[in-house]
This record gives sequence, structure tokens and C-alpha cells, in this order.
Amino acid sequence: MFLGKINKYNNNSLLCVLSSIKYSGISGLMQNLFHSYPCKKSCNPPYSETSEQSILMLDFLIYRIYRWQNGSNLTKKYKLLKDIESIQNSESFSFVIGVCKFHYATISQQAAQLLPSANTNYNIRTSYHRHLHDGLQRDAVTGWLLYASFYYVTEQYNVTLRLTEYILSIHLPDMVQLREDYYSEADINNYRHRVHSSMSLNAKMTKAVVDEVMYVRHSSLIPKELELEVEDEYFMVSPIIMAHCLRFLCYHHIGDTFNRQQELRHLRFTNMFT
Repeated sequence: MFLGKINKYNNNSLLCVLSSIKYSGISGLMQNLFHSYPCKKSCNPPYSETSEQSILMLDFLIYRIYRWQNGSNLTKKYKLLKDIESIQNSESFSFVIGVCKFHYATISQQAAQLLPSANTNYNIRTSYHRHLHDGLQRDAVTGWLLYASFYYVTEQYNVTLRLTEYILSIHLPDMVQLREDYYSEADINNYRHRVHSSMSLNAKMTKAVVDEVMYVRHSSLIPKELELEVEDEYFMVSPIIMAHCLRFLCYHHIGDTFNRQQELRHLRFTNMFT
């Protein structure tokens, strides 16, 4: 795939990429991302939505190139959600629909954190639940972690403990991590064993993909003990570390000294290997 600035030495390569996309669409794009075939219309390998290899290549393309889009303007988040819905409703290609749903879930997670205090009124709490529910479709853990944070800041500590126990049970070391520069054959094989080609992109992501949790600037969902972390910018943290952190704080509030110390040991152990 073309990388770097355009100059007289590489402009033909860029034109080749654009030409392959023009004549072969997704198939042409995939060829240039993953292969080194000569630039000819006839040489583009046929793309099939039902081909396991084609599907895997597209999945890992998204996992590799995705980057967080930060921002703390709720009005802009709502506009983005509306735009994504419009694109999704006009699209017929299932993979593009899946990407739209992924971005919708991501923006929903951020929108939830920009709402007023969750203890305000019924309508605000309803908005929290709507956005947090939509955010569950992003990957296997970040949506659940933000839901656990919601219950923590609303002082529902036992619910937080149950949710974080669930998060720790489903977050496994062989899951695919988003935004990696390189995925090994082992990564791809582990992923292949967890999912199947008939699953939608979102179903696969909620079963086999994990990411760091993002708390936006001035997030309403971050524990008050960590508010300084989002005073000036966003805060990204491992879901495992954040789950143990929430459990530590919950046990502290309910006066369970033994389990509080257990969670502190878990945090120290986890920090050693992250």
C-alpha cells in the first residue's frame, strides 16, 4: 500500500492503487493493502463476502487502522451519531454496515460520558442507559467497563462488583487487541477459532476483540478518586486494571477490608505485566 508523501518516484504507485479501487472496488483496495500483484484490472483476485480469507483480511484491516477520535462536545457527538445512522441506512454492503455500527457504539460511549451527573433526573438516567447500551456493541469489554463505572458513580457498589467480575471472566489473553501495528499468524488463528464467517463484524468484535477504555475529558463516569486524570485531557487505561481499580474502590466503600487488600494485590500484579 502507498505510504509517505507523493513525489515523482512514487506517483505511479499511488495511481495504481487508485486505479485498482476504481475498477475493482473493495477487492482492488484489499489487493494493495495485503498483496503485491502487478497493477492490472484482470489480476485483482475476486472478492467475496462469504470468503473466509477475504472476511479476515477486512476485519484485521479495521482493527489495525482504527484510531480513537477524541472530543468533549456533546452536540457534535449527537451530530456524528445522526450522520452514521444516515450512512448505515443507505449502505447495502454488510461489512460497511458493521463498521458504521462500530463507530456508532464508540461515539455512544463518549456521548454517555458528556451527560450531566447521572444522579440528576430520570430523563438523564434514561439517556445514560441508551448510550451505554449502544456502547456495548463496540468490543468485548469497554462497554461493560463503562457501565460498571456508571454504577460506581451512582453508588451501586454491588452491581459494580458483579459487572467487573463478569468483565474479568471474559477478558482473555488471546483476544485481539485493537490498533496493533502488526498481527501475527497466532493472533489471526486465535481469532479464527473464536469466530466464524457467518457472524457480523459487531458480533465478532463483542466476542473476540478488546481495547483500552477511554474516559473523555471531564468524563462524568470516571470515579471521583480519579477525576484529576481527566482534568485536562482524555485518559486511556487497560480494562483489567480499571476493573480491579473499581473493585478496590467498591470494597473500600462497603468496608470489606479483606477483599480490598486482595484487589490491591491484583492491581500490583497486573501492573507488573502491562
